[in-house]
Amino acid sequence: MSKQIPARADVVIVGGGIVGTSIAYHLPKFGKRDVVLLERKKLTSGTTWHAAGIVGRLRPSRSMADLAKYSIDLLRRLEEETGQSTGFKQNGGFMIALDENRLELLRRSSSYAQYIGVLAPMVTPEELQEAWPLLNIDGILGALHIPENGQVNPVDYTMALAKGARQGGVSIFEDTNVTRLLKRGDRIVGVETEDGQIEANTVVLACGMWTRELARKVGVAVPLHAAEHFYMVTEPIAQLDSKTPILVISEERSYYKEDAGKLLVGIFEERGKAWATHGIPEEFEFDSLPGNYEHYENELAMATKRVPRLESAGVQTLFVGPESFTADGRYLIGPAPEVSGLFVSAGFNSSGIMSSGGMGKVVAEWVASGNSPVDMHAFALTRTMPFQANRHFMAERVTESIGIWSNMPWPGKQMKSARDVRRMPLHHELKAAGAHFGERVGWEIPLWYAPKDSSEFRYRLGRQDWYPFAREESLAVRDNVALIDQSAYAKFVISGPDALRDLNRLCANEIDAPVGKVVYTAWLNEKGGFEADLTVTRLAEDRFLVISGFADQRIDLAWLDAKLPKGAATVVQDVTSSFGLLAIMGPKSRQLLQSLSDSDLSNDALNFGYSDEINLGHVTVRASRVTFVGELGYEILVPTEMCGYLHDLIVGAGAGFGLRYAGLYAVAACRLERGYRLMGLDITADETPVEAGLGFAVGWHKVGDFIGRERVEAQRGRPPESRLVQFALEGDDAPILIGNEIIWRNGDRVGTITSGGWGFRIDRSLGMGYVFAPGGASADWLKQGSFEIEVAGAKFPAVAQLAPFYDPTGERTRM
Repeated sequence: MSKQIPARADVVIVGGGIVGTSIAYHLPKFGKRDVVLLERKKLTSGTTWHAAGIVGRLRPSRSMADLAKYSIDLLRRLEEETGQSTGFKQNGGFMIALDENRLELLRRSSSYAQYIGVLAPMVTPEELQEAWPLLNIDGILGALHIPENGQVNPVDYTMALAKGARQGGVSIFEDTNVTRLLKRGDRIVGVETEDGQIEANTVVLACGMWTRELARKVGVAVPLHAAEHFYMVTEPIAQLDSKTPILVISEERSYYKEDAGKLLVGIFEERGKAWATHGIPEEFEFDSLPGNYEHYENELAMATKRVPRLESAGVQTLFVGPESFTADGRYLIGPAPEVSGLFVSAGFNSSGIMSSGGMGKVVAEWVASGNSPVDMHAFALTRTMPFQANRHFMAERVTESIGIWSNMPWPGKQMKSARDVRRMPLHHELKAAGAHFGERVGWEIPLWYAPKDSSEFRYRLGRQDWYPFAREESLAVRDNVALIDQSAYAKFVISGPDALRDLNRLCANEIDAPVGKVVYTAWLNEKGGFEADLTVTRLAEDRFLVISGFADQRIDLAWLDAKLPKGAATVVQDVTSSFGLLAIMGPKSRQLLQSLSDSDLSNDALNFGYSDEINLGHVTVRASRVTFVGELGYEILVPTEMCGYLHDLIVGAGAGFGLRYAGLYAVAACRLERGYRLMGLDITADETPVEAGLGFAVGWHKVGDFIGRERVEAQRGRPPESRLVQFALEGDDAPILIGNEIIWRNGDRVGTITSGGWGFRIDRSLGMGYVFAPGGASADWLKQGSFEIEVAGAKFPAVAQLAPFYDPTGERTRM
């Protein structure tokens, strides 16, 4: 018998698992009460019901840690608020190290935890065994103890959220299958169910592994796929009690938690198994999957050695169930870029229970206000590319994604599966030149160049095997000339009678500049934080070229679509694939290019910060005097079909000028030396240009308004309390900074490193990070301080300054 569902609602949530019910619970808190949640079967019946229910407190950023704290606080009060128990208990947890690299990472995490207010001390193997008597501590070097970690009953937690949502006015319908989304023009206007249609202003897809297919039907790409996850539950073990802490042993790819007097042992194997590659069965509900337990044989053997009591404990359950994983192991959150009226919150990579409280709050506030309350770029749906939602791509990638949970998070760690799909025009030429490729949003990017007979490299925390190659490339940039393929950079042409007006409102800097002028600018949000940093080149009175990083193509296009006025005479063209972009960088770059051109490349004709069309051999290209490495250089924009010709021309002439290829890691080292900020690390949606030391990217005297102006104007003319500073560690044996190291000043913790590495041109360990000073982080405040950087619990003296350590006045870029 059909149920009576409403004809319309303000918000419709699709999915009645932990994520969907959390969003439903939080929406009324932000004024949204006309909300309907639809669940195809019963609440929790997809993946929530079989989750392990682990709740963690420590996260790799302050904002995420704050959300984790919110989730724990929510669990503490939810039973009192709703009368529904959640089964929550804070029995603490340990993350265990079996090798020196993992031990160093845990020590780094412990240092960072202290700074952000999370209790997470290191403990010895003996202290660990005292807390966990059943544990065999052979081979254990130490552990990180997080007392605030805990566990919850996932079904009870979901039911409490659902009850709280109903108390807030939300209508929840079970056994109501959404068959498709209703689309009118470029907007989602509701859903169709087997019981009728519901029109809505906003539809939120929070339906886990079903999300990709529902979104695909309306042309929205959501790259996730189901994979099999295994755990075992023993018969009751007398030595366990309800206070037994959770254990995570990443090197053995396992986790342990007490479960009503029994022991649950979960596995995240290195290579998993995709599930339902041809579609999820319609009848799927509270189902487990047939398991090939030989697939987990190695991990179970290690578990038995680690907890010998498992040998005699009976097995109550051997369970395999599906969970959704993404291409890079991070959530997919945010508005769909292809259509309006649709929001996605899915792909939680086996951390849905842990993340649901905080993420439910973020999504609800985002839907209600139109703006995210915290920086979500790392989790934005728009960080992915549509091709990654391809079923075959995700079915292969997800077999590796499941292992991310246990993998060592090496700096620069690369995925191996579903590779070599998205290639730059010169891919084969670069490969023949010795390029070692890494993946960035699907692009195959040269990281460094090495002889074909060079040995296989290994990941490390300190000095990397590829350092010698990146050093040679960096010195070529400094002393001669290098070719850097930047063709993966996002490129947009914005044109039309309203282009200047509309784009200038998005840009913090003034772009009403002479034709040929290249303007570095920021796109800011209403809080004055960075949504993008990019260059805008004026091609004509009503035509502009926008170039931003290769990770930002879909993000920036979505921002343009959201912020440009509807109906304006402004046209946006994504020309990323239409043009290659070759950076010719170094003091001999002008000589090299001038030898191939009849165009005048002198400073008088083409000065720094300007762009013009020039001839190179038989092709006409656009040459722009800009740099991301801090040297004289040119970015050459060339039609894709002519990239091969231009490459051969430049390389053929380059031998006489000492030309070398340079990869991403050399560029990263050079930009760090020169103090160039990196979007997503050094500048995010939470920092302003004033705080980032990028006040020159703001048009303070612009006549028209721009987004975020009120916030940055309020900071103008005085030292900000939070300020980005450059740091250099002393000594050749200084550690390598990778981010989140603690900055000390005169014995007080004052900030954290946002990015770091080794500068090969000046042979120093470098980093940059934000310091906090009540009253303002002035130049005098810096001079009066004695600075240290804490790495894995040890402190190292550091020089702190506002100017970059390499060419602080920028003379080399203007040669």
